Amino acid sequence: MGFFGIRLSRKPIRGTGQIVHFLLVTLIFMLTLFGLFANRFTLRGRHRYIFSKKYLAYAMLVTAIFTTIYVRQMYKDYTMSQLNLRDAVKLYSYMNIIVAIINFITQMIISKTVARMMSGVPLFDTIESLPIDGRVVLTSVMLAMIKVLGFPFVMETALIVQQKRNQPDLRWSWTLYTLFPMVISNFLNNCYFGAMIVIKNIIQALNDRLKLQVQQVNLMQNPNHKELYSKYYRIQRFCSLADELDVLAAQYKMICSQSTDYMALMSLSIVLSLICHLLGITVGVFNQYYAIAESAMGKKPYDAFGAFINLVFLSISILEIALLTYLSNDLLSETQATGIIIQEINVNDADWRYQRSVHSFSLLIFSIKYRIKPMGLFEIDISLINSVLSAVASFSLILVQSDLSQRLKRS
Repeated sequence: MGFFGIRLSRKPIRGTGQIVHFLLVTLIFMLTLFGLFANRFTLRGRHRYIFSKKYLAYAMLVTAIFTTIYVRQMYKDYTMSQLNLRDAVKLYSYMNIIVAIINFITQMIISKTVARMMSGVPLFDTIESLPIDGRVVLTSVMLAMIKVLGFPFVMETALIVQQKRNQPDLRWSWTLYTLFPMVISNFLNNCYFGAMIVIKNIIQALNDRLKLQVQQVNLMQNPNHKELYSKYYRIQRFCSLADELDVLAAQYKMICSQSTDYMALMSLSIVLSLICHLLGITVGVFNQYYAIAESAMGKKPYDAFGAFINLVFLSISILEIALLTYLSNDLLSETQATGIIIQEINVNDADWRYQRSVHSFSLLIFSIKYRIKPMGLFEIDISLINSVLSAVASFSLILVQSDLSQRLKRS
């Protein structure tokens, strides 16, 4: 489910729109291929995206095959007493299998809702009306590529190294079997991550337009400027600026409302992913302690290789949460900056029409109170990373105390 969807305008897409268009087409193709998208695109009628029974049948087939293969593997590990939940890599894999299955099912259930939302958002019209600096777009694309491609590449490399050490007879391609659920379970979250990048860039461009208008309006109310132009020109100019401000207010409302709706659709996947990372970090930290404890107290050789592999997946989980947290915080800061910029507009000597537009925009920002709260459970901002680390510290401390108690009893 790509951000907002591709609602093509009659005008040719240029510049930034071309980059976003290419990325969205690629993203939707991948979502359809993996069975996470059951809608087809059409140029006929008002609704560009239409629920497709054929695509739904394909999604059901992919879900059935994925569930059969990986649930069977989990059951086989359980029957053979290989279901080791203290193994960070296996635990991470098991959790991602469950999350991937849930994502498959939920995306099939909300397919019609997704189609309606994606058909109703003028993404490219908004991008064309609020030009975004190409350098900003390239920086954002690089950040997204690190999360979407860089993290799976690092995990795949770690899995290959681990397999060569533990199972040298197997081909490296078998590691893709373990990696695939991790990619699928994070695919929707990566879509949302990319969506937030686009939203942040659009709001930054909107704020730049507002800053330019602040300079123009405040300059027009300068006593020296008043003497240069007639009253009729000033009224006409204020009306033009008011019209532009009303358009920016409408775009701001659309961005906030549609991104909130998009969050509602992605909430379950985001919450499940955060739970996976939280458990993965906790187990990873405990395993690092356990390896040291076994070496220091159990007089066993220190498993540096296992600790390294564990550290890789531990770091990936921390970085996943950190990137989501800091990007969300930047987005919230940009929306708050819009209200601050509006307050900097001097309307004492402005035309009544412009004063009304400024007051309407201010009330709109106050009424929206934009927040990022998946399922209304918690807010994703800079405080989330602190909450996660505090929870990990608490859980790890309980596990360490329990382990130390058992060791002292045995001794």
